[in-house]
Amino acid sequence: MKTINVGRLTYDKPSGAGKIIIEDASGGNSTLNIDLRSLLPFANLVSKVVFDFFILSASVYGIDRFVARKQNSVDGWSRELKVTFPVHNPTKWNACKEDLNRLLSFLTGDYWNVEFRKETFDVPNTDLDKEFSVPFTQVNLLSGGLDSLIGAFDFLKQNSKQKVLFVSHYDPQMHGPKGDQKDLISEIEKMYPNQFAYIPSVRVSLERTNVNRETTFRSRSLLFIGIALMAAQATNTHRIIVPENGSVSLNFPLSASRRSSCSTRTTHPFVLDNVLSIWKILSIVADIRNPYEFQTKGEMVNDCKDKTNLSKLVPMSNSCGKRGHRAHWESGKKNATHCGICMPCVYRQAALMVAGDKTSYGNSINNLFPLKDKHKKSQDIVALLDFLKTPITKEEIKQELIVNGVKNLSKLNQFVEVVWRTREELKKWVKKVGDTTVKTKAGV
Repeated sequence: MKTINVGRLTYDKPSGAGKIIIEDASGGNSTLNIDLRSLLPFANLVSKVVFDFFILSASVYGIDRFVARKQNSVDGWSRELKVTFPVHNPTKWNACKEDLNRLLSFLTGDYWNVEFRKETFDVPNTDLDKEFSVPFTQVNLLSGGLDSLIGAFDFLKQNSKQKVLFVSHYDPQMHGPKGDQKDLISEIEKMYPNQFAYIPSVRVSLERTNVNRETTFRSRSLLFIGIALMAAQATNTHRIIVPENGSVSLNFPLSASRRSSCSTRTTHPFVLDNVLSIWKILSIVADIRNPYEFQTKGEMVNDCKDKTNLSKLVPMSNSCGKRGHRAHWESGKKNATHCGICMPCVYRQAALMVAGDKTSYGNSINNLFPLKDKHKKSQDIVALLDFLKTPITKEEIKQELIVNGVKNLSKLNQFVEVVWRTREELKKWVKKVGDTTVKTKAGV
């Protein structure tokens, strides 16, 4: 078990950086660096418990990066983490301790045991800019991906007299998202001037470390939620929207080996439901939801309320989970924007099959077989093709969803239908673009 202490937040005014020391009992330590400059005006206007939630969410992200899985796992993946967080009122936080353990364990695939100690932090006094002083209908994630772009267009097209507040974050160790977000915002401003405001993407990164960093980012969605909650309460906005298709949200395991901790769960309904439960215990008044939980990615694209502008910006959005791994891309495709063979890329290609896809991909599924030395980079595709070929019933899908964390039985049948339609969407894509070998392996 890793015993970890999260230090008190300190603020460096000249740089605008908030710094938190994360250390373990064996002497490992790192500095979590948060660019607080743009967030201070919001932090001034929120309750102590909301600020604590933000700091906790950022710290969880830091811890997720701080403890390397391979060296510290108990089963090849999961880590045991005993963590003490600084908060203003430990008694209040202790009331949701078990809920928080459950949320973090499900989100990252680890075993969390959290404790709290009393610490105070006085936020430097900074006025909120006038552009954030107007009423907002909701706070939206704008990650730079295709789904959040669709979420933005759907709101802007249908609510010409209302405003939305976009928020996001980035880690400089993850190539691309900051540039994607900035470029998209610049173009959306031309299309929908004066209909939204945007908090500059918040940098959160683990720095000055004496341990090997973990390369997975399972907890990044909680960091967005922490930022969004602070922005929402400061602007008296109660609705937070995380746009993501139901296929990725549920992340139905392609094989038994990908079940449970091996599946990303950034917007899984269990996560969002547990966040709401924790907020209720903490007396935080806010709502968070994913309005696309019952849609596939292709359905999101096809149902977008502004297809004209969406088609213009699709090439500027990025869905790839492995965009930094260019060394393994095909010769002549090193400048592509997407790898083409991770599952986010696969969902994207299938979704854009009808609408037209101008995205550049570094790999084709047709150039992966025979596997030989390509097996590691082909793992997603191999699992996908086997998943598509293996017969499955709706009852089996239902049971797998329950095993994989779906607790809200009132939504279960709709989630089953999402998985079913996702399989059909993927089969159509493979049938269209796959060569004989690929189609045979997929059974289409």
